[in-house]
Amino acid sequence: MNTKVTSVLLALGLAASLVGCASNEDKFVEELRAAGFGNIGEPRSESEKKGKKVGKRTVKSSQKVIEVTVRVKGCDLEFEKVSGQAGYWLDELHVNGQEPDWPGYPENLKQQDVVAALAGNQPKPDGFKDCYKPNES
Repeated sequence: MNTKVTSVLLALGLAASLVGCASNEDKFVEELRAAGFGNIGEPRSESEKKGKKVGKRTVKSSQKVIEVTVRVKGCDLEFEKVSGQAGYWLDELHVNGQEPDWPGYPENLKQQDVVAALAGNQPKPDGFKDCYKPNES
């Protein structure tokens, strides 16, 4: 009898955690929409695991990072966010099958900020000129 109850509770806990993950991804998409982005791709998640040596022990931790690709002015830009934390950052440009990092990791950009960054003179990743189309939305 106790095994059945434990199994049911375990199943409910797993289902709730899956719903919670999807919920954070949906919230990130809504956060990007509120910032003015329109061409938003499907969110995806990955876990980053870290280990830290404390005395003779290694303390392990993990955090979930949510990634979403957004198309702006012909460029596919990847935004990232740590699940459950405020704020997000511009991580990579996706162009010609490459994913160069974006220098400076601009944070919490709105759509008009991204357009200004694309048109401005600040450093940009390799391949930027291949995708940038100023006349697109």
